[in-house]
Amino acid sequence: MASEERVLCFERKLLDELGLFQGLSMDVERYLPVLTDPINLSYRVRSEAENDSRYKQLIPYVLIINGPRVLRYRRGRGGEETRLHGLYSIGIGGHIADEDHDLFSMDAAGYYNGMRREVREEVAVEPVKEAAIAVINDDSTEVGLVHFGVVHIMHVANDDIVGRRKGILSPEFVPISRTLKNPDSYESWSRLCIERFDMLMTKADALT
Repeated sequence: MASEERVLCFERKLLDELGLFQGLSMDVERYLPVLTDPINLSYRVRSEAENDSRYKQLIPYVLIINGPRVLRYRRGRGGEETRLHGLYSIGIGGHIADEDHDLFSMDAAGYYNGMRREVREEVAVEPVKEAAIAVINDDSTEVGLVHFGVVHIMHVANDDIVGRRKGILSPEFVPISRTLKNPDSYESWSRLCIERFDMLMTKADALT
């Protein structure tokens, strides 16, 4: 019998020490180096982590950009997070598993390996450049209470896109103006990114 997935987590009290916030923060430079330091991280059984608010699971949330458009999809029933089914998303990403931590990891905890693996597994795209630009903490939902997001902007050279998982329905590149028309149809993290999309893009351009 296969062992249960173990996912990358940090203790919630660390976030309290760094500065607890609600929503999206552009101050990624304060949080990311500390929250990806192996001394502050552990891999925990996922079913336990999903119900233990003493810990936050570290989640890359990648916005894929092609020119003036952003990748959008709808979360289907094949996705692992049942609480998000049916909602639109502009973020690709998921849990960092202990399998991402190996001798060839770009970082000691496997965070960046996991971020790139999640993108490859969920959609077929060819990245050109990428940068981590913001962080998300949303304690207003059951999902957000046990997750902490790191927002990445990833530029791709063309708009050829294929959803590789059952949970990725009808992926397409759309103008950001289309995402503003019905924000209630998006998951909370996507709404936070949509509200500050111009700021996210400005910072990404400066970093890349």
